[in-house]
Amino acid sequence: MRKLLVFLLFLLVLGAAVCVCAYLAAPVTLDGETAVTVPENGTTDSIGALLRENGVIRSAAAFKVKVKMEGAGSELKSGTYYFKGKNSLDDVVSALVTGPAISGVKITIPEGYNQSQIIATLTEAGVVTEEEFLDAAANGDFGYDYLPPAGDSLRLQGFLFPETYYVAPDDDASSIIAMMLREFDRVYTDEWKARVNELGLTTAQWVTMASIVEKEAVVSEDRPVIAGVFYNRLAQNMNLQSCATVQYALGEVKPVLSNEDVQIDSPYNTYLNPGLPPGPIASPGVESLRAALYPAETDCIYFVAKPNGAHIFSVTYEEHLKAKADIESGLYDNE
Repeated sequence: MRKLLVFLLFLLVLGAAVCVCAYLAAPVTLDGETAVTVPENGTTDSIGALLRENGVIRSAAAFKVKVKMEGAGSELKSGTYYFKGKNSLDDVVSALVTGPAISGVKITIPEGYNQSQIIATLTEAGVVTEEEFLDAAANGDFGYDYLPPAGDSLRLQGFLFPETYYVAPDDDASSIIAMMLREFDRVYTDEWKARVNELGLTTAQWVTMASIVEKEAVVSEDRPVIAGVFYNRLAQNMNLQSCATVQYALGEVKPVLSNEDVQIDSPYNTYLNPGLPPGPIASPGVESLRAALYPAETDCIYFVAKPNGAHIFSVTYEEHLKAKADIESGLYDNE
């Protein structure tokens, strides 16, 4: 009798598992048309998550299994896809292997671009005018509660995620901005939101710190240490004294800032003003966003760049002065 009960239980569990798998793999019927932009560096996992978030598939895991069964992992193509009506996993995978029907205009926004540079890139490609973009940025309702309130055309700076996009012929400024914000929201996971709260920051403050790290760092491994230095300065009530924020205030990048430069009257001048600047100074990439969430544990409060872009970090001002002198003497010229 016991063996019979175990066997029946096994059949019940197996049947339930089959039903769940069948449901997760079942076609999805969309009410209208859904646009999904697959980035160039998308993985099977990230693409599956993107499709699931947009309601095109029921399960990212089922999508991953299907792609693996088809051996199509390396064949999934980037671009903007338009899904409507009933779509099975077969349909979705086939579409991604074939490529987008409308690839649109390819636009690449590099990490570290500020909003003015993003607008210039878009206007040069002929997909939007500056006036249209600024109006949409200032007044658009994009549905993310962590965004600054409407009214300021600069409120989305830092949230316009750096990535390669495909802009369709009928995309207007609002849809282009929405596409960039969706990419930011995709990387802004629940884990990261919890970490922002743990640090006692608002989302805007975190992105602001990440944008400064983005502009200061050249070498990837320096990013968490630079973030640690800036958090140390804030904890010690020191001004950030970030050259990147002064360069943003000046509207140009100078290899060396003069005494006059660091006296510029601007809320973004962190040599004169305590704390973080009013908002992000650029669009940070994933590495800088992560560094601002998980800074290195360090006692350093100073850093200076070597000719190759890597930084020397120091605990004391005396160490910092020596590092600068070593750089000026040419000690690191051959690195």
